[in-house]
Amino acid sequence: MKAKTLAPLMLVLWMAAALGAGCATVEPQQFAALQSQVTRQHRQIIQLEQKIDALEKQIAISRKPQAELVAQVATMRQDLMRLSGRVEESEHNLGRAMNERNSQQAQLAKENAAKAQAETDKRLRRLEAYLGMSSDGTGKSAKAKAPVKKAAADQPPAEPKPKDIYDLGLRLYKQKSYGPARDRFGEYIKKYPKSSLADNAQYWIGECFYSEKKFEEAILAYNQMIKHYPKSSKVPAALLKQGLSFRALGDKRTAKIVLGKLVKQYPKTSQARLAKKVLRKL
Repeated sequence: MKAKTLAPLMLVLWMAAALGAGCATVEPQQFAALQSQVTRQHRQIIQLEQKIDALEKQIAISRKPQAELVAQVATMRQDLMRLSGRVEESEHNLGRAMNERNSQQAQLAKENAAKAQAETDKRLRRLEAYLGMSSDGTGKSAKAKAPVKKAAADQPPAEPKPKDIYDLGLRLYKQKSYGPARDRFGEYIKKYPKSSLADNAQYWIGECFYSEKKFEEAILAYNQMIKHYPKSSKVPAALLKQGLSFRALGDKRTAKIVLGKLVKQYPKTSQARLAKKVLRKL
């Protein structure tokens, strides 16, 4: 096969492979048809060149120019030129399809990023307004920095979403701001006592007290969680922390009772396995 035929064929195959890695925004059937068309046309070019070479060798061997063979060669060369033109057009269409796909992919990514940023900014502004925080994060009211229009002052801040209050409490807990975190979880339970995260919020109130080594308050908070949300997946964890709190207070007898209850009622949980280890040391 001639080098001049290999070069465009390899270029087309490389372009087809590169396109396969992108995100499909152009119709897959249309794109596959372009690839198939280019490959088929290059194959036809190769076959024509082989036939031309064979005929030229036959003419050279016979040493007698034959009008029929010469005509066949001329016809084949014309077909070859026409086919080469089609290949060039197909390669152009293939390149244009690649550019279109890349452009659409980049635009989609840009739009998604803008939407995500807008949603984040919206939630932050809502929380800041609800807590009376300034945009610089100092916690000072915006009124202290600049005069506020009467109409804006009379308008109450937008009520935050339930998940925003819960997430704020969790974030404050992770920052070891246990008092404010406990307040947020308490606010969440008061407003949404039957929500899917109410049991978690009550559990985290106990965790706040436990982290502050206020073990008596922690025991009561965990007990509220077990009492009001007996089917919660957090019950085993609450029982474990109750037992550990009693142990921390020096009440080993009650600690054994609570941890024994955990092992008996929830034997397959990770909390039960840990409770067994604690019981062996009591």
